Amino acid sequence: MMMKKEEIELHRYSHTIDKKQVETFKHAIREIDSSNIVPPTYATVIDFQGGMSFDKLTELLEFDPKCVLHGSQQYEYISPIFTGDTIDASVFLTSKTTKRGMTFAKLETKYMRNGECVIISRSTLIEQKGDRNV
Repeated sequence: MMMKKEEIELHRYSHTIDKKQVETFKHAIREIDSSNIVPPTYATVIDFQGGMSFDKLTELLEFDPKCVLHGSQQYEYISPIFTGDTIDASVFLTSKTTKRGMTFAKLETKYMRNGECVIISRSTLIEQKGDRNV
């Protein structure tokens, strides 16, 4: 099975960046910074706070959740984000291919602030099925 070129929107959500949550996050990663700039890795928190659940994602991808591996994750930072910003995020399936008994789903999340893209996240999920893998 191969699907390429066409992006399929899987999920859309909004998240307002809370100053106290960012301060807690900065403390956890030992970042000493009192500015309103949000650390780049905070995009993962945005996903956990407002994004779709793992169960919903695997359902939409038609993956068996017991057979899923997180293959890769990367972020492209276009513009800083700040506490108080409202981020509108859209998760897209950009490709789904099968090779050697494994299915690879490539996802892209676009994080927008006031209509401008500020971060793009790209990830790969792998469904590895078979008697030896379950």
